[in-house]
Amino acid sequence: MRTRNSVWIAPWTFSLLALLPLFFASCSVLFVSPYDEVTDRAATELVTKTEIFIVRYAATTDETGHTVRRGKPYDAEAATFYTEARGTAAGMLLRSEQEAKNEEEIQILRNLSTRYDQLEASHRLGSITKTSAAGLHRTLRALVQVQLTKKHIATSKEATSASASNP
Repeated sequence: MRTRNSVWIAPWTFSLLALLPLFFASCSVLFVSPYDEVTDRAATELVTKTEIFIVRYAATTDETGHTVRRGKPYDAEAATFYTEARGTAAGMLLRSEQEAKNEEEIQILRNLSTRYDQLEASHRLGSITKTSAAGLHRTLRALVQVQLTKKHIATSKEATSASASNP
């Protein structure tokens, strides 16, 4: 049995449900700064250059921990790498500090510069090892994870906006 009110409630409810995704898409709250392609690209390039450097300079050990290949000693090329890596990190930090809600990325970039300092100091004393580079690897992974998260959020938001505007 239908009542007169049920006819009026159904169109009103349907209209509300249809507008709900649009409301949420336009009023989303971001807890991180927006995705920045320039910073993402710089982070990716820095990770690649660092990995290449470590492969070239680090000592290699076997399963038992015995050195199979001695690492390359600290030299002028290594000094240049560390200087450029810290400069890249400083440039990304300067850019990241301009965005609101970017504290995590800023802290990671500050730690990154310190990790390069620590690895360089260790390298001056002897060969780079997986252990001496572990802190730098963790920090680089954290930076990449932040960039991937921001990119995912931006991509999801674009998809939501596109689907909300094209019913």
